Amino acid sequence: MAIVKMKAVTISGQISRFDSIVEKYIYGRDIHLEKAASVLTNRKRLESFEDSNYYETLAKDALSILKFANYEPDADFLADNSMTYEKMQEYIGSINSRIENERTESAELDKKIEENEKTIEQMNLMIDVDEPLEKIFGMEYIAVRFGHISKPSYKTLNTYLENLETVFVKTYENTTDVWGFYFVPLLKKRKVDEVFDSLYFEEEQIDTKHTGIPYEIKKQLRSENEEYKRKKEELSQKTSGMLLDARMTLSGIYNLARKRSQFDEIRRNAVHSDMFFYVVGWMEASEAKKLEKEISQSDDVVIMYFENPDKIKGVSPPTKLKNNFIFRPFEMFVKMYGLPRYGEIDPTPILAITYILFFGIMFGDVGQSAVLAIAGFAAYKIKKLDLGGIIGMVGLAGIVSGFIYGSFFGNEEIIPQLFHIETIKPMESIMPLLIGTVCMGAITIIMGMCLNVANTIRARQYGEAIFGHNGIAGIVFYLGVVLLALNAVLGLGIPGIVIGLMFAVSLLAMYMCEPLSKLVEGNKNWLPKSGMFFVENLFEMFEVVLSFITNTISFLRIGAFAIIHVGMMMAVAALSKSGGVGGAVVMVVGNIIVMVLEALIVAIQVLRLEYYEMFSRYFRGGGKEFVSLKNK
Repeated sequence: MAIVKMKAVTISGQISRFDSIVEKYIYGRDIHLEKAASVLTNRKRLESFEDSNYYETLAKDALSILKFANYEPDADFLADNSMTYEKMQEYIGSINSRIENERTESAELDKKIEENEKTIEQMNLMIDVDEPLEKIFGMEYIAVRFGHISKPSYKTLNTYLENLETVFVKTYENTTDVWGFYFVPLLKKRKVDEVFDSLYFEEEQIDTKHTGIPYEIKKQLRSENEEYKRKKEELSQKTSGMLLDARMTLSGIYNLARKRSQFDEIRRNAVHSDMFFYVVGWMEASEAKKLEKEISQSDDVVIMYFENPDKIKGVSPPTKLKNNFIFRPFEMFVKMYGLPRYGEIDPTPILAITYILFFGIMFGDVGQSAVLAIAGFAAYKIKKLDLGGIIGMVGLAGIVSGFIYGSFFGNEEIIPQLFHIETIKPMESIMPLLIGTVCMGAITIIMGMCLNVANTIRARQYGEAIFGHNGIAGIVFYLGVVLLALNAVLGLGIPGIVIGLMFAVSLLAMYMCEPLSKLVEGNKNWLPKSGMFFVENLFEMFEVVLSFITNTISFLRIGAFAIIHVGMMMAVAALSKSGGVGGAVVMVVGNIIVMVLEALIVAIQVLRLEYYEMFSRYFRGGGKEFVSLKNK
């Protein structure tokens, strides 16, 4: 349950054997690559390799073709290692070319089908016409237009037809419009067109390349479309067969290209001299020893050595968290705030324990918590959601608290009678519950400051560890406040001079934290030269003292939400007193609303306590995540 210890690993070999050495000793390893140029700064005449990502593009192209064919790449099949980039590119290019040709031909057929369907729709509007269209539109002295007009305009048109030298032949009508031809002598066309246009006649452009009566044209076009669809199906089957035959080759190319893409990535991070290359990365100490043993037992001319992180200047090690199955889902919350730096205490176990505890106290109900636990663990098991694991764990905590409170879907009578146990009812124990949560908050804050002392000592920030408001001085001051409160409430008889001395020493240490830290670090100019330092620090000290009080009071929300939960369920019970089906529905719906709404609010409030009251005291973050070449 900690941050994994890392070793900086350097592997070197002859440039001519780069690929074979990388494949044997680096590829597929649990190693985080580092820019070798940033680490090997003490070596001269080292150069970076040329940047390239050709194989990455090739792998993406192969994968896109497989996805297009609804295939997944076969992870167990690898193309012949002797297959060159040019051959792989040529093969994928030929497949893409054949797919593109099929798409082009298919698109042309679709266009013809679309044009025919449009003409068929027009023929349906004149399906009863028994004269060939070429005869209708081919008259020498008569102009013809086909289109539609709204029914109100059609009625108006009928009043004009007697005075116009035109004939309108209706061919089709629906609820809103009338379709038809109108015939007019060429000499009168302009005048008649103006009348029809004024009545919003909309002309349909008829493709005159089709000959015959509309029924025959429609039949012909239907036959053509069936032929076009058959050709499309043949093209599709041909392409599907080609892709099926090419599936394994494409999978092999994809896997090989992806493998060589990782070689390229390793090459981009490596450096070389005239004869040798150098790859630098971070590995777990145990894995580094295994690799060293493997290399030492082989006949390959490969040099490997590893160093502790503190020997590497200017480059920080990556952080790899390693927690058990209970705490692992809570890493999500830690990463949301920021990954811990290498060497920092992993806050995941602390966050997990306190989060589960606080949530359980705030959401104590056996029935509702059981629903949360079942739903959460199901999501974690099926969907592999970390949030599901968190919901499952806090649900279990809520069940435990529910037995303590004696609450089952808001009912506080069932559990005591069924199990014959004494329960604590939040509504009847408001003050003890609130005082208890404040005490819990005080313990949590002290624990956070102790963790900060450990972290700052690890980081060799001894001044901050001793004099900081979250260091030893802050702990002494806060313990003084706690002792003062206990002395007043319980009458412990602790001498006032002891508490006063704790306040005086700790406040002075925190007030002079910056110069005293410089003194501890051996800085000769540790005394502040500006008088503003004392004024600014006075206000800062006021803020620090106030924050101790507000942070402690903030934990009241734990007890408050436990009481609110009971209050909300009492309201639901009151609304469901009518009994019968209506009362049962109110009880079920009320439980669902309370469970969802309060679970969401409690989850946010507990996370707020973790981030603002705890993490802000001891957790700095800013680490970089360990990205394994193996996982890639």
